[in-house]
Parts: sequence; C-alpha cells; structure tokens
Amino acid sequence: MPPEVATVFSMESATDGYILLVPRVRGDREEGDPHSGLLIIDTAGEPVWTRRFDGDIYANDLTLQTFRGEPVLTYWQGESFEPGWGEGEYIILNGRYEEVARVSMGDGLNADFHDLIITPRDTALMMAYPRTEGDPPIRSSAVQEVDIETGEVLFAWDALDHVDTDESDHPLPEDEERAWDYFHINSVDEDADGNLLISARHTHALYKIDRETGEIMWTLGGKNSDFTLGSGVEFRYQHDARWLPDGRISLLDNVSAEADDDGASRALILQLDEETMHVDLVAEMTNPDEVISSTQANHQVLPNGHSFVGWGSRPSLTEFGPDGKVKRHMVFPSNMFSYRALLGDWVGTPEYPPAVSATIRQSGTVSVAMSWNGATEVVRWRVLAGAEPDALDVIKAVPRDGFETETTIDGEPRFVRVQALDVTGEILTESEVLPVSSF
Repeated sequence: MPPEVATVFSMESATDGYILLVPRVRGDREEGDPHSGLLIIDTAGEPVWTRRFDGDIYANDLTLQTFRGEPVLTYWQGESFEPGWGEGEYIILNGRYEEVARVSMGDGLNADFHDLIITPRDTALMMAYPRTEGDPPIRSSAVQEVDIETGEVLFAWDALDHVDTDESDHPLPEDEERAWDYFHINSVDEDADGNLLISARHTHALYKIDRETGEIMWTLGGKNSDFTLGSGVEFRYQHDARWLPDGRISLLDNVSAEADDDGASRALILQLDEETMHVDLVAEMTNPDEVISSTQANHQVLPNGHSFVGWGSRPSLTEFGPDGKVKRHMVFPSNMFSYRALLGDWVGTPEYPPAVSATIRQSGTVSVAMSWNGATEVVRWRVLAGAEPDALDVIKAVPRDGFETETTIDGEPRFVRVQALDVTGEILTESEVLPVSSF
C-alpha cells in the first residue's frame, strides 16, 4: 500500500486539488523494498495513484504540465550514482497514464532528476551534470532546450563556460576521484522573452541567462551579486526559483546544508528592480515546525495567490495564504521524504481496468474489494455477481471509500465484476469477471 500522509491542520480556505509526491525511504532499504515511487493523493491524504520502482531504478520530479495542448504528468527515471544528481530520462504520461513521449538530452548527456520544463513550444528545458577531468575533476551543470518530438538540441549552456569556480561555496570532496560539484543546478525556468532563470545551490545564486547568446545577464545572490539585497532577501542553498506572471521571483530558501543549524527554511517571493538593481522581500513563509530542509524542497505559487511548499528532506508540506498564514499542514511517515510537493488539477481515467478481489468469509458472506489506481472520477462502485461468468446480476452500489473500497454481499455467487460510476451514474469502466475465492 502507498505511504500514509496525515493532515495536521487544514482550513476550509485551503486550495482543493491533487497533491503530487515522490516518496523515498530514508536510510537502508530492506531487500525487495522499492527504491522510490510516484504518488498522487487528494487533499484529505487519500492515495489516488501510485507507481513503485524496484531494483536500481530511481524516480523523481513528478509534475503536472501541458504538452500538445493537453494536461500531462512528467517524471524522471534513471540511476543516481552519487548523492545529489542522476542520469536518466523524462517520461510524459497522458490522463490515461499512457506513455506519450520520452525526453532525453543530446550531445552525449544524460538528463538529471532536478527539473524538466515543457515550454509553450512543446520543447523541454532540461539539465545535466557533465564531468570535466582536471585537477580537481569538476562536475559542471548544463542546460539544454530539446525538441521533444525530434530530440534536436535547440540551445545548450554549460556553467563552466560562464561561472568561475571561485563563486562556489562548496568544499572539495575528500575523495580525489570524485568530481567537485561546484555549481549544482537545481531548477530552470524561462520568462516571457525566453530568457532563462537558473538556480545554483552551491553558489547560493540565481542567474538570468540570455536565451540567444547564453551570456549571463545578471547574478542575484552569492559572492558576486549584481543586485543590492533588501532586508530579509539573502538566501542560501536555495531551490525551485521561478518567474511569476508579474515579473517577481519565487524560490525556496533552504538556509543551510546542515539540518542541525539554527534557523528555519523559508518560501520567498522577491521583487526585482532591474533598473536600480535592487531586490526587496515581498513575502516570506517560514517552516511552521521551525526546522531546516537541508536538501530538496520547493515553493509553488498557486493561481489564487496561495503558496504550496514541499519541505524536501523534512517529511511535510504546507499551504500558506497570501497573508502568510498556514492554511494546510500535512506530514509524511518519519522515515519518508519527497523531493517536491505540488498541487494542481488532474483528471485521471486509466486505460487499464479496475482491480477487484472477492473472498468467501467464514460467516458465509462474500467480501468484495475494488480499486482503480489513478482514477479521479469514480464516485460509486457497482457490484455484479452470479453463478455463471456471463450471467451476472447487479447486487448493490456503494460510495467510493478511499483508494480501496470494500463491501460485502450475501448469497453464494461464484463470480463477480465491479463497475466504476461517475457523478452522473454513468459507467466509466468495468473490471474483468473474477471467480470468488475461499477465505
């Protein structure tokens, strides 16, 4: 079963929708346990869709986006050879959870797991961590824009060509064979003009990149900031820097790389003046548990102005109102974390049929359990049963009750089938006919 997510606090004014998570287990895994998974829950914490990954396959960055004019899910899968980066590709799923595209990088690079942005042009902004040999060897950060349909590389950028290693605040690794991750890109976004916004964790800075030339237009934060910073603006080890429609920037200020340091991680909204080169703090929302997310985490500004924050290495998420007050706070199991937590609208109608089980109880009744992994439109379940697989009668209908709905039926049927019904009572789909098994 999927991990349980518990609601600690929720107000009626909290935003409705579906929450996207990538659950991972802290520490060593038991043999046979999944490495990571994908999870969609509703705002009550009930699972809606789950997919597990076994063996060495690692999943990350589950996101809602638009591709070819249709809503899609995107996620990364691949391998992570060292903490902090990976090599793989992105998968795009439609509302039936069918794979419609795979997105890879060009020029011999493998996509990292931190971020994928599908542009209005149906191209993909992606990143990688290429290794450059030297003394010391360096793990750089690269960005590409790739045509999703053809795989053509339309734009390429490498941090080592533009950002000096002196800007890094990250120590050299003790293992001389391990490359120095001096920059550590963790998000990429584009503005209305197509220029890119890049976040680099290990320089504590954001960079605006000219989409035509690749040159850095300005640096915000870090050792060589082009801006003066207003009170409360300074950030460190940040993640998820995004342009907002009004030209402001949102980001997650992790504060520290050490979980036992003083302070607390914050979600920020910044106002930039590119004429005076000054930045002011518009809003800050501090982790309600007053703790530091030493890694990962995100800040999503919703269309209604609320901020939805996943706390990364801390097993929780929070929704804040525009006034900074907590509207919702949810926690995961203590041994679980999620790279990001995102909220959005989603309609899932899986192409595969529902799962059903039917078992005779000692009392003589038949227990029927039904579930349709990923379905968002099921309101009720109809149970059919009978002595022959091609002669089933409708026995009862019951409301959907979470990820798996259970009910009992009387009599001694030999076969059952269930039908998923929508809010109007129409049949969305039906399961296969299943023989009743003994207790």
